[in-house]
Amino acid sequence: MLKLLPNELDFVLEAPCATYRGSLSLRRRTNVPIIFDELASNESTIAQFIADDGIEGIGLKISKTGGLTRGRRVRDICLAAGYIMSVQDTSGSDIAFAAIVHLGQTVPARNLRCVFECRAMCEGKTADGAFDVHDGLLTAPTTPGLGVTPRLDVLGKPVATYN
Repeated sequence: MLKLLPNELDFVLEAPCATYRGSLSLRRRTNVPIIFDELASNESTIAQFIADDGIEGIGLKISKTGGLTRGRRVRDICLAAGYIMSVQDTSGSDIAFAAIVHLGQTVPARNLRCVFECRAMCEGKTADGAFDVHDGLLTAPTTPGLGVTPRLDVLGKPVATYN
């Protein structure tokens, strides 16, 4: 079916098969770009994708990779491989969105597919902060940290604190 589509269509297939092996087999039979998100969870899976020449990009989900530091490592490996990526999370509050925007700004435009707006997936507002859009580009606040002010009355008491 993919071979019957017009060449000028601009799209990617996101995790087209139930397994990585199935998607890899499809990848070898088509020139349609394939990206993964749920399977792109750590450095070793990304290394396997590169070794197999299995995909053209990923959906970098910060929580799936283990946070911003590990997400940054995955981003760096993907950039070295020339992958495209979207920066996203499974769902997210205002605080998660701030992290997504900040990490997304570190991806060169030629490699950035999108930054996923996830705030509408959660009820309630967990933080305040301005995210400006200029010429279609989203920018993160320049204030310290993630640039947002958490709403502590919404978040409640901390589960744990560290000194």
